[in-house]
Amino acid sequence: MPRRVPVLDGFRGYAILGVVSLHLLLLSKVATPGTHVSLVTWGVLGNIIDTFFIISGFVIFLPVVFRGGRLGSIRDFALDRGVRILPAYWLSIAVVILLLVVVPGQAEFRFIHRLPEILADMAALQMPIRLFDGTYQVGLGINGALWMISVIVGFYFVFPFIARAYYRHPLAGLAIAAAVTLIWKESVLHLPGVFGWLDHSNEPAWVSQLIATDELPGWAFSFALGMTGAWAYVEVGKRDLLQRLQDRALIAAALSFVACAICAYLYGRHASNASTGIIGGSTAREVPVLTMAFSVARAALMASIILAPLWLQRPFANRPAGTLAGLSYGIYLIHLVVAWYVGLVWLNLPRDGTLKAALLWFGVVLPISVAYAYLSRRLVELPVKRWVLSSRSQPSPSVATPRLQHSDV
Repeated sequence: MPRRVPVLDGFRGYAILGVVSLHLLLLSKVATPGTHVSLVTWGVLGNIIDTFFIISGFVIFLPVVFRGGRLGSIRDFALDRGVRILPAYWLSIAVVILLLVVVPGQAEFRFIHRLPEILADMAALQMPIRLFDGTYQVGLGINGALWMISVIVGFYFVFPFIARAYYRHPLAGLAIAAAVTLIWKESVLHLPGVFGWLDHSNEPAWVSQLIATDELPGWAFSFALGMTGAWAYVEVGKRDLLQRLQDRALIAAALSFVACAICAYLYGRHASNASTGIIGGSTAREVPVLTMAFSVARAALMASIILAPLWLQRPFANRPAGTLAGLSYGIYLIHLVVAWYVGLVWLNLPRDGTLKAALLWFGVVLPISVAYAYLSRRLVELPVKRWVLSSRSQPSPSVATPRLQHSDV
């Protein structure tokens, strides 16, 4: 079985476009709550962040499966993950700090007073902190998209402790992860007093609930779907089932697409409610059965495409998609910063809900974000990666293992 799955690049690249599109449609107010446009927007794009967590579970676990359950050096694992996500992540925080300092018209930025907040963001502790302080502002109040990095880092921290056991019992691991997510989300719904007690900021109970919904346990099932998918992918290769599964994969893709469409409608109907506004996505994620069913449908569709004939894979496994995937992390890290400073502060782009407003937001924010991501990758991410890999000792040929070339965010 190939150790690299090219269609993942397309999944990741298109997913990041979905995240950016959602935010820009909300900022331009095209997706006005309570409208059909809002229903479609939230349904199709509202929970697309789930794709990244499924891919993360798959990509991180796949080398472990190929090595027969051996994780390898925890130090090397931590170094590999750190090199992948931290340089670009820290750069995005530095950009926000710089803009807060130099851009006129903003509230006075006192570095010393906000140093604990900066250090917490740099350590990717923003989501755990928010559980105890609902007033904590992710990304210094500018770059709220950084919440996802905290969840990813939390998964990286847990992964070495569960990898070997998960390899031995991948289906049981999936069931346990499903139970964790279900119990967590049900607790958020039915025990608001507990999360209100944890939050010492005196925020309303519904704020504490929304924060708790997106903590790591709420995404455990998504990561596990990716991990079990990696195990199944290798098993298919071992048993030489790929040819026999290709025709069935087309049927599975059609059925899972229909399932995704149904889940998208239900999710969009919940999230686009006029009373939810911009927090519609988080309120919809409070419903465990809906979000978990959506994750299963999405994972099944991705798996079907991975196993399908090449003609169905081509829209996802091609050079432009690969290029977009390579830039996707940088785009994600910076697009809200660009939207805030360029779109709102400097250009004051229209927010009247018209098609013209949407086109202006896309035409300004997307190109700048892509250009930033390209420079971040060329000038920071790749040089740091080469330096770290060249400076650490190489394993002996007898224990060297093939390395996958995927990135997960």
